[in-house]
Amino acid sequence: MGRHKQHKPRRPRSESGQPTTEWFGTAFHSTEGMQHLDVRQSGNGILITSSPAEIDGLPASWPLRLRNDVDGGLNEVGTALAAGRGHVFGVTEGPGYRTVLAFMPNHPEEGVGTLARVRTSDGPDGDVVFERSAERPMGLWAEAGENLLRIVPVLGPDAPPADDLEDCRLCPGCYRPVYESSSSHTLMGAGPMPVMGLCRLCAEGTTLRSLRGIDVPVDPQQRAVLETVAAAMA
Repeated sequence: MGRHKQHKPRRPRSESGQPTTEWFGTAFHSTEGMQHLDVRQSGNGILITSSPAEIDGLPASWPLRLRNDVDGGLNEVGTALAAGRGHVFGVTEGPGYRTVLAFMPNHPEEGVGTLARVRTSDGPDGDVVFERSAERPMGLWAEAGENLLRIVPVLGPDAPPADDLEDCRLCPGCYRPVYESSSSHTLMGAGPMPVMGLCRLCAEGTTLRSLRGIDVPVDPQQRAVLETVAAAMA
C-alpha cells in the first residue's frame, strides 16, 4: 500500500504577520509521490482541494466547497480534523441508495485519514462505492483543520457568496492546485517555451530540493519541469 514519508505544511502569512485566508500542505508518499491539500476561503465558505484524489477510480483534483450556512458547522469540521476525529459532513438519500460525505480517521490504515464521498445501496447485498476519496497523513489533516479554524472568523455575513468555484490550474512542477487568488509564476527563457503557472515553491526551487532528499516517485514530466527551472536559476 505504500507509506507516507513526511508532510510539509505551509502557513502563508500576510505582510502584517496575520494568517491569510489560504493554506496548503504536501505529503510525500513512497509510491504515490506528492499529495497536496489546499484550504482557502471561497466567498462565505471554505474550499478544500485534494490533489490528487481518486474520482471514480481515477486520479484527479477534487475541490470540495463547504458552505458556512449552519451555525458552528465549519468550526465543527475544523475541530474534528484538528483532533483526528471522524466527521460526517452530510447524508443524501435517493431511491435505493444513500450518499455520505465523511472524514474517516485512521482509514485505511493507522496514521492515514480519508476524506470520501461514499455511495451505498439498500438491501442485504448493498454495494459500497467510494465515488471520491483522498488519503492523507493524519498530521496533514490536523494542519488543515487548524488552519480552517483560522479562516472561519473572516467568513462573516458581509463575505460575498461563491456560487461558482474559483478557476484552478495544476502547477506543472508538482501538480499542486494553483487558484486565481494564489500567486503563480512564469519562468521566461527556461527553454523553447516559457514555463507557466508555477507555484511559488516550484519557482523558487524548494520543491526540487525537497524531492532530492526523499526517495519518492516523481512523474517524468514533473521532474523535467523542475530540472528546467533549476537550470534556469543556476
